[in-house]
Amino acid sequence: MYIPRILLCGNLKNFSNLNLEVVGLIKFRGAAERGEFIVPTNAATADKFTLDEKSFKIFLNGAKISADNLRGILDGAADYIVIENHDEYLARFRELYALKLIDRVITVPTLLNYAKENFFSLNNAVQIFNLIHGQKVLDVDGYFIKNDYYMFPDLNHKISGIIDGDYHFYKEIYPTLADCRFKFFDALLLTKERSPEEFIDVLIETDSLAENIFAFVRRGSVLENFLATNEMPFEKISVIPAVNGHWLQIKKFARADFKIYIVTHKDAQLETLPDGYKIIHAGHALAKEKFGYLGDDSGDNISRLNLYLNEITALYWLWKNTRHNFIGFVHYRRFFTTDGKNILSTDAARKILRDYDIIVNGCEFGYIALRDWKIMLSTRPLAEHVIGTIRKYIALCQPDYLAAYDRVTNSFGVFCYEIFITRREIFNAYCEWLFSFIIDATKEILATTDIASSDDPRIYRAISFTTEHLMTVWLIKNRLKIKTLPILFRDNI
Repeated sequence: MYIPRILLCGNLKNFSNLNLEVVGLIKFRGAAERGEFIVPTNAATADKFTLDEKSFKIFLNGAKISADNLRGILDGAADYIVIENHDEYLARFRELYALKLIDRVITVPTLLNYAKENFFSLNNAVQIFNLIHGQKVLDVDGYFIKNDYYMFPDLNHKISGIIDGDYHFYKEIYPTLADCRFKFFDALLLTKERSPEEFIDVLIETDSLAENIFAFVRRGSVLENFLATNEMPFEKISVIPAVNGHWLQIKKFARADFKIYIVTHKDAQLETLPDGYKIIHAGHALAKEKFGYLGDDSGDNISRLNLYLNEITALYWLWKNTRHNFIGFVHYRRFFTTDGKNILSTDAARKILRDYDIIVNGCEFGYIALRDWKIMLSTRPLAEHVIGTIRKYIALCQPDYLAAYDRVTNSFGVFCYEIFITRREIFNAYCEWLFSFIIDATKEILATTDIASSDDPRIYRAISFTTEHLMTVWLIKNRLKIKTLPILFRDNI
């Protein structure tokens, strides 16, 4: 926790119960640059100015020092000069401003309202705002609200904040970090006083949210020493001098691991693949013919359920056996495109995902409800049984999604084909949700129907007809920022 270290111009007794450290007493004589420092009552006396760097205590005895020496004290032993008498503060304001000390001199109300929680400086607030201007930034510690920027709602541009309340300044407000778990920003702003352990913890907690960090590190803090003496896993750290500390502009190593998988169960007939694309053979464990592609039957897998779950077995394998930062899932006949002629490149997808959470195909509307469409693809008793069994397991394992499931089942529009490109965190969250119930639901359906003994695709694919649209259920519940793209369809394969 941050404990302000102050030079006090006032009565020490009035500050004995406050959470701060008085490192010196000051009285002004004449011009502000000729201050007389008196030793704190709990400190040893000395004939002249000295600085104990370990304890950060100032030992003075009636010494007269210059404004430059005063700045030196404020840059090492103290954070602020606190003037208890407001009239004296106003009387000294012009002199302190001329000496460029005013950003370090505050009154008691300012100390209690601002500086007690963190460092305080209007210059710091303006400085960091200029540094992040125009970027999509998440203010993790509510810094701008604490510095009265809520008075300037037209300045926020792309800044979001984690705060408890509603302020006009931020473009978006999130109550907690957990509410940002599917988001991505250009940078994070960290300003709270943190120990090295707490700083590392918040970096881990926010790792998926941004590639860049702006952080304030107080001069003389344990964190400053830690960062100076330990090699951190960052690509670059730029130090910008600030009042009472430094702004750090931290660039993490680029999250460049981007892979889009093309799922197939036959020869995909793709002699050359776009950069970043890779073919995966779904149902490889049961395949009568192998094509030399990556299979979904190694490691943790459900490849043998492919006959009933189709491409979902490859999805499960990717979830359990890969660690790509960005991941996509398309079909051997269906690819994303922007111009209707070329397959979407990973570079183009990465640019889209700077502003959106996920790429899916455009929503398709039909003339009958999805439930009736499933009945047409299969049979009424079997389709109703599959829909009902999956609903039962969602109610058991993911009850918060039951209303969304019912809505999609009875709707006329869905995101088809279960193809997407997104960040790893979103992919993991979707898979954790989907596989929390679909495998058990599938096993019950197989045990209560004759699907397993049928060679009619209208029968054994009944489960996959429903699972294909479960991503729509998850998407509408999680309210992601969705980018829809058209499909480039390959015929005669």
